[in-house]
Amino acid sequence: MVAGWRNRTVVTPMTFEGYCNTDLFDAWGERYLVPELSPGQVVVMDNASFHKSHRTQALTEQAGCTFLFLPPYSPDFNKIEKFWARLKHHLRKTLSTFDHLWDAVDDAFKTLS
Repeated sequence: MVAGWRNRTVVTPMTFEGYCNTDLFDAWGERYLVPELSPGQVVVMDNASFHKSHRTQALTEQAGCTFLFLPPYSPDFNKIEKFWARLKHHLRKTLSTFDHLWDAVDDAFKTLS
């Protein structure tokens, strides 16, 4: 799952099977993130290897936004990390009540957002 975080709210969530890589991250950036951006916004990324995509960075800058990387090993500055922790906790508690993982994820987004 990838998503953005703006004004204490999850934006542009995308779920997928498997692991995130640069190609998947670029697809999310182009399809979901960039259309939601307004000129002058700052897009903040941690140092995950797939976040260092030149394509997503270029698209962000073409939208009139600044692309900024957090210092290495700084999860306290990464505001979406707290949401991911809450989401995982919610899924651990509720997953057994759903027939499908995607339904549990959808419920978690609706409950926590």
